Amino acid sequence: MNPFSRRSLLKAGTGLVAGVSLTNFTGCPDPEPSEPTNLTVQFANLTLAGYNVRLRTYGGAIPGPTVRTKPGAKLSFHIDNQLPPYDSTAWASLTGLSDTVKMNIPHHLNTTNLHVHGLEVVPHLFEPVGTEDPSARMIAIEPGSQKDYTFELPDDHPTGLYWYHPHHHGSTAVQVGNGMAGLIIVKGAIDEVPEIAAAKDCPIAVQDVGLFESQSQPGVWSYDPPQNAIWDTFAGTASVKNGQGATIAPADSGFTTGDFPLRLFLVNGAPVFQETHNAASPTQPLGKELLDTVPIYKVRPGEVVRFRMLNGCSDNMIPLEVQGHTMYLLAMDGVNYPAPRERPYNPDAVDGQEQVLLAPGGRAEFLIKGSTTPGVYSIMQLAQKQQFLESQAKVLAQIKITGDPMDMPLPKSLPLPKRHYPLISEIGTRRDISFDMMFPPTQNLVVGLDFAVNGSLYEETATPVQVKLGAVEEWTIHDNGHHTNSSNEGHPFHLHTNSFEVISVGDQLMEPGTIQDTVWVPHNTPVVIRIKFKEWTGKDVFHCHIIPHEDAGMMQNLLVTK
Repeated sequence: MNPFSRRSLLKAGTGLVAGVSLTNFTGCPDPEPSEPTNLTVQFANLTLAGYNVRLRTYGGAIPGPTVRTKPGAKLSFHIDNQLPPYDSTAWASLTGLSDTVKMNIPHHLNTTNLHVHGLEVVPHLFEPVGTEDPSARMIAIEPGSQKDYTFELPDDHPTGLYWYHPHHHGSTAVQVGNGMAGLIIVKGAIDEVPEIAAAKDCPIAVQDVGLFESQSQPGVWSYDPPQNAIWDTFAGTASVKNGQGATIAPADSGFTTGDFPLRLFLVNGAPVFQETHNAASPTQPLGKELLDTVPIYKVRPGEVVRFRMLNGCSDNMIPLEVQGHTMYLLAMDGVNYPAPRERPYNPDAVDGQEQVLLAPGGRAEFLIKGSTTPGVYSIMQLAQKQQFLESQAKVLAQIKITGDPMDMPLPKSLPLPKRHYPLISEIGTRRDISFDMMFPPTQNLVVGLDFAVNGSLYEETATPVQVKLGAVEEWTIHDNGHHTNSSNEGHPFHLHTNSFEVISVGDQLMEPGTIQDTVWVPHNTPVVIRIKFKEWTGKDVFHCHIIPHEDAGMMQNLLVTK
């Protein structure tokens, strides 16, 4: 851990490529922040890694369009849901189940809405946007319907990388697992730092797409499970379940909280790695590198390049390393540090020794200075075993050091994100938040696992956490690892609307100013965060950002009132 003086930062606040196309990310003029972004939700037939796939998309592409804006601007989206109706009558007719349990069985898979992940704007999951009504229902844009969203970014909004994706409870996992997501870049003070302004800007969106082969159309792959169909990772089969979890019919595909027959990992829409089901050892998918389509970024020796990376995977945690290069970490989750944090490269690093850890939903922004030794260097995920499925090492992108040497400078300091400084020093309420997984289940027999927060499955009209605007709270987040029938995996915690400062992970203190909206909570390891509910009132949520866990119940509402 780097030495630091927490006291000094608490007082701060007012003074301080060959082979890659960046068409959708750089080289284009930024649109006016008030210009609406049209997101047409539609099926698209694509070819990925030689497979014919049929996926739900924004505008027929993965990822969706990159959106650029700035503090103080209005940000507008128009959602046009052109997906066909989805038959959830079998869900509606499940008998013997409470409304709470039924809500946490995937359903209405072609109904959507929008979440602008990490932006500190009005709460926007419930109808109407910003509502303080505890009984308000989640926004549901049905097939054939449209909706407009307009967000006002605060003048002091942090400038960095954010993203958007669907968040309709019951369909989120399938839609994000189809590739429905896109980047949001808030431009501002940090972009005007001379050393950063001079650097090439390389956004990277990492996503995963889960796939089943159609039995009626062999050779066509999709993730479009029938209602009440569940995929069993250990059996390697899918089947339709009744309300008591008994099999009533076989199915071509099913909702999964584990692996897929085929899963592709994409970087800016290009496949870089594939996994297939391993019948001999179901929690160890069979991996294959797809190096022919890995993006390659050309960098001159001594050139400084800025990378912004999103982990938009539905469940895969990424311990990240940039081979042969020191990483100069600028920001996590859109909120920059007072100065770059130097992360040396360790050629022998294993999980836990990475330069930066990206939870699902998390983002990192960093600089690298091209090595003086020409060659090809990998931006890669280290192998990790912190989840139900083992995750193999993956080359996500490559840096090709070539060309005439140069010597670009690195910044020594960064403008403070005023919205989050001075740092929190006095705490009001303390809360304990537990991510609970229980097998065998006692409630959600259809899904086959209970996914809960503090012992409760998600309830749409409950607000178990209520806070006053301006409150300052400290939350300790952990899993129920002490229970004999719990899982042995970590979970990413995500809070909407308000970023938080990460104080500690286990017994390790974080450097002051480690401000995030998504943080990895290792198994059996408490994470302490501090939050100020600064500006917005309304009904909101926090949840595990392993999205199948969220859709199956690992989420709670919170209500912020004046």
